Order: sequence, then C-alpha cells, then structure tokens
Amino acid sequence: MTPAAPFGSLRHRLRKPRKTAATDRPAVPTAGPTQAGARRTSPLKAWLTGSAFRLYAFLSARRRQLLPLTTRAANMVDRTLIVAPAGTRLLRLMDRQLARGTLLGRLLARLTLTTLAASAQLHLAASRKPSALRAVRILNLIFRSDVQSRTGMGAQAYFATLALCSAYDRIVRDVPQAESIGSFAINFAVGVAHMYRGNLPVAAHFLQVASASGDSNALRKLGAVHALAGELAQAAACFNASVARDPRSVMAHQNYAGGYDPSTYSPSAWELEHAGELLIYDNLIQLGENFYHQGRYEDTFRCYQAALDHQDALADKWSIPDALIQRIAAVSGHFKADLPVRLLGYEWVTLIGHIGFIDCHLRMAALGMLPRANYVLLAPADKVVNQPFLRLFAPHVTIVEDPVLVDDLLPYQRLVGDQFIAVRGKEGLAEPWAHAASRAQVAWAAQRRGPIVKVPSNLMEAGAARLRAAGVTADWFVAMHIREGGYHGDGPGTTRQHRSANVGDYMDAIAAITARGGVVVRLGDRSMTPLGGVTGVFDYAHSDIKSAEMDLYLCAAARFFVGTTSGLTTAVQALGTPMLLVNCISNDCQFWHERTDFTVRPVYDRRARRYLSLRETYRQPLQALLIDTAVLGRHGLEIHPNTRQDITEAVRYKLDCLDEACQPLRNGGSLLDRYRTALADNPYNFGAALPVPAFLDRLPELLH
Repeated sequence: MTPAAPFGSLRHRLRKPRKTAATDRPAVPTAGPTQAGARRTSPLKAWLTGSAFRLYAFLSARRRQLLPLTTRAANMVDRTLIVAPAGTRLLRLMDRQLARGTLLGRLLARLTLTTLAASAQLHLAASRKPSALRAVRILNLIFRSDVQSRTGMGAQAYFATLALCSAYDRIVRDVPQAESIGSFAINFAVGVAHMYRGNLPVAAHFLQVASASGDSNALRKLGAVHALAGELAQAAACFNASVARDPRSVMAHQNYAGGYDPSTYSPSAWELEHAGELLIYDNLIQLGENFYHQGRYEDTFRCYQAALDHQDALADKWSIPDALIQRIAAVSGHFKADLPVRLLGYEWVTLIGHIGFIDCHLRMAALGMLPRANYVLLAPADKVVNQPFLRLFAPHVTIVEDPVLVDDLLPYQRLVGDQFIAVRGKEGLAEPWAHAASRAQVAWAAQRRGPIVKVPSNLMEAGAARLRAAGVTADWFVAMHIREGGYHGDGPGTTRQHRSANVGDYMDAIAAITARGGVVVRLGDRSMTPLGGVTGVFDYAHSDIKSAEMDLYLCAAARFFVGTTSGLTTAVQALGTPMLLVNCISNDCQFWHERTDFTVRPVYDRRARRYLSLRETYRQPLQALLIDTAVLGRHGLEIHPNTRQDITEAVRYKLDCLDEACQPLRNGGSLLDRYRTALADNPYNFGAALPVPAFLDRLPELLH
C-alpha cells in the first residue's frame, strides 16, 4: 500500500460522528482491585478476554518453534498485499464503491480492517515490530474515526498492537489523560502505556476499569501500578485478586528466558496463601525487565533494587522449609549444611550463554562479591540447552534435575533467588549484574586465575576424532560464529537485527585464516546461510556431526574463536579459549577475559553527521538505548557494521598475536593510554578485553 493509495479519501468516507468522551479526573490508586462506578464487562466478554490472553501466553512460550511458520505467513501477507500494488488497487476499488454507497464497499472496508489487524498480529508473532506498526499506522490512516472514538475492532487492534510493540509514547499522545472508554482491550493498553511512562494515577484509572471485568492480567497490571507507587498493601490486594481468578498464575517469575508455562504448574498451599505479598517481587522483576527492553536504564534498575529490597524483607519473614533443604542435600555430593542456599532458576540453563553466566557468578562468589553459599541450580532436563556444558559446573553448584523438586523449590526464588540482570546497589539503584561480572573478570585476570571449568579429556579426544572423520585434518582450526538472528527470530525486519552480521563480510577474513594453514569451522544452527561451498570452511552448523558434545569440543579446542556479542561468546569465554569478537554492540557491559580482542559497531549521529566516541556511546542513558534500533532511531542514531577490512585486519592481528609476531595492545603505548582515557568513566565496560589497534586507527574519533 503505497502513498498513492487514497488514504485521505477513505478516511473521509469512513468518518463517524465522534462521541464526546467525558474526561474523568485522574483517579488516585486505591487499595481495592476495582473502582466504584467502573464499567463491568459481561462474564462472557471477560471469559473471552481471559482466554485470548491465555492463548497469547501459550503461543508466546512456543514462539521459537512457531517462528518459521509465522515468518512465512508474515512474508506472504507483505508480498501479496501490504507492500504490493494489489493492496493499493484494493483500496482504490474500495474508495470507488464507498463513494457509490454499495454493499461491496462496506464489505471491502470490513475486509481491509480485518486484514490489517491480522497482519499486525502475524508480524508480531514473527518478531517484526516495525512491520506490525506499519500495519496499524495504515489502519489508523484509513479508520481514524474508529481510533478517535475508541470503538470497534480497528481501535482495539490499533491500541493493542502499539502496546505489544512498546510504542507507549504514541498511546500516551493519543490518550493523554483519563477518559471513559468502553473497550477492555483499549483500557488495558492505555493503562499499561501510562504505567510505563510514569503517569501512575492515569494508569490506575484505565486499569481499574479493565480490572472490573475480573480479568487476571488487568488485576496484575493494576497491582504493578501500585507497586511502582510504593503502595505495597494495595499491590498485594490486586495480586491476591488476580490469583483467585487464575491460581496457576502465581507461578514464580525471575526472567523471561525461563519460558515459564503456568498451564502445567501446581501451586503449593503456602504460595497461594501468601500470593499477594510474594508476587510483589515477581512483578517488580517483570517491570524491570520490560523497562530494560525499552532502553530505560534508571527505571530498570530502580525496579530491580526495589525487588531485591522486597526479597530481603521476604527472607526475613520466611525461609526454605527444612524438609526441602534435606531433599537438596540428598542430591548433592558437596552440599554444606553450614552455608545458606541461593537458588538459580532455570533461566540460567535455557540458553548456552546463560550457562556461561554461571561461570561469572561463581567468580563473583569466589572473589567475595557475592555471599558464600550453596548455589542450587534448578535444571529440569527439558529446559537445559546443553547438558555436557552444564555438567562442567557439577563440582561447583548443586544441580537439581528432578522436576518435582524443581517445582517445589521454585516459589522460594522470591526469598533467595539470584538472577542475572542486577545485584544489590546503593541509593535505590541496583548495579547491573553484567557490570559486576565485568569487575569480577578484571579482578580475576589481575590475579592470574585460570578457568573454573575444563572439558574432560575423553570428550576432547572423541570430538577430535569426529572432526577428522568429517574431513577436517588441518593442524588447527578457528571456530567462527556469525550471528544471523534466525535462532532468536531477531534478524532482518526486527528492531534487534543490529546484533547480527552479514556473512559476506567475513570471506576475506576466512581467506586470511586458510592462508596461514588453518581451517574455519562455522558454528551455529541450521537457520544460518549455508557455507558448504566456501574453500577452507567446514560448515558444522549444517553438518550431520552436530551435537551438544561437539559444540562444547569445538568451543574448547579452537585456536581461537571469532564471534560477536552473542550468547555463544559467553560460553566460550568460560572455557578460557582465546577470542576475537567483531561487530560488537550491546547495552550491557561485556565480561570478556584477558585473552579477548574486539571491535565495536560504531554509532553514527545523523544530526551531527559524525560517529560518537566510546566515551559518548558507553555511558548512560545512551548505552541503554543500544538494545533497540527503533529507540535509537528516535534519537537520530544508527549503528554501522564493521567493514570487511575491519574484520580481516582484526583476524590478522589475532593470528600475529598468537604467533608472537607483533606487539599486542596490552603491552602498553600511547594508543592504549588514549583508549583507557576514553573509557575512564566506564572502565569495566569490556571486562579484561582490549580493542584491535587497526580498528582504532581507522576510526580515531572513537577515542575523542
């Protein structure tokens, strides 16, 4: 649907008389879950709404499995209608038929509205938020009267999609203050938007109306508003009411990576009895996560500090029952009865990078940055992404695999759980966990400590034999991971595609490795671009020898690893393998070890027509924005990839360092001094790693 489509004419023909909405005085959050005089939704509508949310949660938990299907469906809708000439022709036909007052015109209008609403949902399912927003913006252009009157499917699709895309500023502009709206979906979306923009009385008004239907999700969000306002008794009342309507929703939450599925969860009596007070922790954590993904640094870590403070209060009131402690001790050969228990939920094992986080958590504990404790890892088999890697940590943590014991311990994360976003800070603001991990990595390197874990010799021997049998007979190889976004569904068309790279930019670097006598083993998954025909490359990602054991072997046995800011990097660094990381960009600190060299993706300021320096990029609030290109774009910023030359020069530098054919940057000199001065305000941002000199020479503005 091009700009040549008759949007203005259609908007005029479809215009409805706008009802004057009585503007209510913004309501102050109250103790109860409902508001006097709030409109009540019929039981059928409430049931339908609740069912829709449960279906959405069910599909969201299976997003990765459904991604190939949703991506194909989204592509088909775009290709055949949204960006195709056929879409414009359809709108012109509809315009002509509406001008004549025909039934066909009204039917086409209904079809167009339904198609745009469905298109937005398909794009959301395929993680393509920009495309979903485009669909509802077209909907808004044509059916603006629906949006302004807050009625009908068009208005509901518009506001719900904006909310799911975190386009809260647009919602707040459209509905800036409290008003009377009849739709549950619109009240919910507008209430959530005002909550995330700090307009708590207005948020409470809309969510009070939504929660009058008895919907569990609306009650949870109303409770979150109270929690943000520091009104914990009112928050607990809302959470209790929410759980009364949906008991399984009491399931503990510590990080979205856990992929929790409440549909199979059986709450304990203790958890249900104290649901309101316990869920304050969970909801503060969720608020922090959501602020994190919006690039709102202070809001994120203020929520996490509040959550950690509440956790301490819960731990003063309750503890893990002795019977559960005895069950933990029974499955561990190194449980120490005189030490407390700290629980690591199963979000620590669902991704290979998260298993790597365990390494840094243990380093922090060994350095005295975290308390001495029995670290108990909840790791049911169906959640563990790589069992051989996890097994390396068995001598250092207690691994609980029994799903019954996992579920029994899960509620107590609220008392003694550790997550990997934040640790306790000062003055009401938590310290990012990654920043603390980076400090630990620097201290670890200064003390010349080696890796905590080591791959067993029998696994290394078996891996070497399988690689030789597959035809890789060179004396050494480089493991290479070129992130493309297929695994997480955040590649082209998403707002996270800046984390991925173009395979073609690595071809010269691959040639530089083979020219020195090595082979490149490309790591990854089958969603990646095949490289089977590239000379000197073994495309392990598409091979028939791929396995969890081989993943681990290749990460440990490589002469060095070429990667980027992806989860696999975190796993490799735990093994102590030398690393060269290129095309790096992250809103987090990077806890890289001292055998790491790197290049970053420079951030370009379109307004000033220049690259930002490292000092400007890696400080708050700008660094937090690096999580999302849409957020960056609103500030006139864009992220540029490394060039082929950057990557090739970096590979040559790494090879020269390993061959002792050059002086590495860490040996000192004026360039190192200038780099450290540039990062003086954030010296731990890249852990113990250092940048590639040729990259700094090419972009001297980075050190300004």
